[in-house]
Amino acid sequence: MHTLLSKKAKGTSSEEDVQVPDSHSSPLSTNVAGFLPEKPRGLSLAEVFGYYGSSEFNIMALVRKLVPENDSPEATDIPISTENSVEVRKTLDTMLSRPILDFLVRYFVTTVNWIDQVLYPPWFLRQYQKWWKVDQLSSVADLEFTILFLRVCHYASQFLPSPTYTIDSIKGVCLADIRKSCEVAINALAPICIRLDPRGSLIRVQHTAFAGLDSMCLGRMNAFWEQLSYATRVAQQIGLHSETMTWSSSADELDKEMRRRTFCNLYIWDSCLSKRLERIPFLSDGLSAHVMPQMHLQPDIDVRADAPDLFTERVLRAQLAQFWRSHSPSKGLEYDPMGAEERYESFCSTFLASMPSVFALQPDKQWDERLPTLPMQRQLLHIAIFESLCWNFTPTLLQQADQDRQLLGYKRILILHNKQALAVAGLNLLQSVSALHTMMGGSHTRFASIIVPIFEAAVPLLCLCADESFPGDTGGGRSHTLKTDPLGAGISHLSRAGCMQAARDALSRLQTLAEVSDLAEVGAQTLSRLIERVNSSSPVVGTFGGLHRAADAVVQLPEPWSCNQLQGYDVEGFQAQSPLNNDLYTNVNWNWEEMLEDLTGSIEVEEIGSYQ
Repeated sequence: MHTLLSKKAKGTSSEEDVQVPDSHSSPLSTNVAGFLPEKPRGLSLAEVFGYYGSSEFNIMALVRKLVPENDSPEATDIPISTENSVEVRKTLDTMLSRPILDFLVRYFVTTVNWIDQVLYPPWFLRQYQKWWKVDQLSSVADLEFTILFLRVCHYASQFLPSPTYTIDSIKGVCLADIRKSCEVAINALAPICIRLDPRGSLIRVQHTAFAGLDSMCLGRMNAFWEQLSYATRVAQQIGLHSETMTWSSSADELDKEMRRRTFCNLYIWDSCLSKRLERIPFLSDGLSAHVMPQMHLQPDIDVRADAPDLFTERVLRAQLAQFWRSHSPSKGLEYDPMGAEERYESFCSTFLASMPSVFALQPDKQWDERLPTLPMQRQLLHIAIFESLCWNFTPTLLQQADQDRQLLGYKRILILHNKQALAVAGLNLLQSVSALHTMMGGSHTRFASIIVPIFEAAVPLLCLCADESFPGDTGGGRSHTLKTDPLGAGISHLSRAGCMQAARDALSRLQTLAEVSDLAEVGAQTLSRLIERVNSSSPVVGTFGGLHRAADAVVQLPEPWSCNQLQGYDVEGFQAQSPLNNDLYTNVNWNWEEMLEDLTGSIEVEEIGSYQ
């Protein structure tokens, strides 16, 4: 009989550092003195040998051809041991009161979740309400979900205060103490889950992802990388990456879709962060149709069936990441300006040309009023597009002056075109970020997808302003003709003064955000030094090489530190069609407001925004 675990929560506790779980933690012990039994008691073949049990291609699959062999148990089947029940009960008794948690859950669902869409709100709200109705937490899955909603609450608090909620406390408890309480509970429960279930689950992947997103808000990119590493390892242990996995009998179509959507997000974060930090990605470059989202889930029953699926933005982000993974230049080779131009032309003629009209750079806005988050999601995608174009052309600034002088005439012209394209991409990136910030209220924020692109767009612009050959001849525009060419039109309007002003505006915005964000503060300090250096120095002939060596441009942060159904993907041979076109799974409708009304917090939905 499992111990009754009380969930009446109140009070707060002191802060502890949030630790990334050790994926190697295991309850296994080795008895080298004697013979092991035919099968270790309580352990599965998959757990001991590390096989992915649902695979159809490894040794486990061969074993199953001869004898039945169970995979590691699901978290729902792993009971909470008696020895851990006391610690769990003590932790639950110190949790925040329900009205505070309800407020943060509602705020997350209505105001924050649209950004990464890690969770499907109807599923999450249903599980959250169920959690409060159960008198006994009986399995590891119950504890994992507790960690999940505490992570959600902690992450949601990073977006407070906000234009719709301007105070720094909830129900009389300050936000800092709310975060501390969440951290203490998470740090107590997470090791128990790992001891009882080393393999992990989808919910563990999800709450680890929220830990990473939290770290990014706090300006701890290396911590995000570590948490992403752990999340991808757990994801592979449970088979999120597998095209041929055998689904458990309890998995319904929505469960399968949640797994696919989670993997899609992992691929996006892995691609973006590995590029930004210059690391090797954890996940392979290929992106199979079988692991990509396939269902069209409506945000609300009042929205027509032909409305855009809001998760399309994440699918497009994954496609964008895959395109650049497959078109990246080889490391260590001499910079090829022609290659950069060819990659840009291929990007315009394939990816940009095939984008759904509601997400295009010149979009169809007919759904914007009915789906309030759609314009912001579109801006997030546009930011990612211009970031990728900046990454494509940035290597032209890393050439040294002597290398530039040795180039043939036509290559010098190409490099000038590369620099002009980089400048326009950077200016468009800053414009897109400014538009998103305005849509979100224009207030103080720790949101890294606003702060980081501001900094990473301004630095190349300052490098270009230090080059006396820039902007060069802009009268002729670009030599090629493309049906979709987001950079070509801007070249004729380039000027050094305009780029300098854009960098100063970026600095001003970062200085404002620095009041609440360490990420913005360090970025602002660095931009300020670069602007001072560019203003006080004579332009460098040819490239930014000389100034690049002299300026300290990097500061390390401290270390704790019209789219109906999801369409087929067709980017350079990557094709996938949704197999779920029947009435049962094509459209799933939910009434969010009824679910939100079940939460006990006193704040009304209209006060904090809604998908309605």
